[in-house]
Amino acid sequence: MSAATEYFKAAVESAQQTAAELSAAEQETLERQAEALPLRRDMVTLLLYVRDNTVIGTQSTGNLPLKAVREITARFVDPPKLEEQIGTYTFRVRSEAELWPLYYLHVLTDVGGLAKGAAARRWRVTRLSEKYLALDPWPQVVYLLATWWDRVNWVVAYPVEGLKHGLPPYFTATVWQLLDDLPVDQSIEFETFADQLVAATGLRWAVPDADIARMVPHGMIRRMILSILNDFGAVMLDIEEKPLGSRTLKELSAFRLTPFGKQLLNALVL
Repeated sequence: MSAATEYFKAAVESAQQTAAELSAAEQETLERQAEALPLRRDMVTLLLYVRDNTVIGTQSTGNLPLKAVREITARFVDPPKLEEQIGTYTFRVRSEAELWPLYYLHVLTDVGGLAKGAAARRWRVTRLSEKYLALDPWPQVVYLLATWWDRVNWVVAYPVEGLKHGLPPYFTATVWQLLDDLPVDQSIEFETFADQLVAATGLRWAVPDADIARMVPHGMIRRMILSILNDFGAVMLDIEEKPLGSRTLKELSAFRLTPFGKQLLNALVL
């Protein structure tokens, strides 16, 4: 049994065990929430598209070609914009890497052993993908989050120069512990949580300006942790809009750990 298959098996068993400890009504709610989760549905969309179509990776990186990008994302629960007009300029997505909702799924399929592609080679789903698609929604969601948590380098969500040597030791385990200690369905001030996490992990941004030294790690936490968990339905984000010239700036003010998120934390294979 390969390492990927062993990890898959462990994640599925953990998901099933976590669900088994709940009442029948709680299990039904858990499965219903997992089934409705856009991230899971979009992953199934991606895998079925690759399975049912001939998709050749780009010559340079092996990423999905633009035709596939357009066709796959058009089937997403909330299709992302592929072009945007800002003033007199039209910005168009030129590659999969510029479209985070799809690129993120690509990372999970690759690291999770669900699909493989290469430069100028056909993308193919794997045998593990067949097992994944046959699962109930709850273990599907758990496997995706476990893959992100344990096996993906989180820097992919915030690729800045200051993280070229990676995150501090035991970073993901410390994040899990701090999140697991949070009360469920209670508002947690983001800045307070971020300061606590920085202190506990040693996450730093070495610049003379104290405001920037604090702001950048907070940005890392927002992008690498809370935005990801929001995609999984594990947290709800409270976003405030603040005026910035003629436009508005969206800032994360607080978040809540959901009951679904608590069960996901319980099911993670750490």
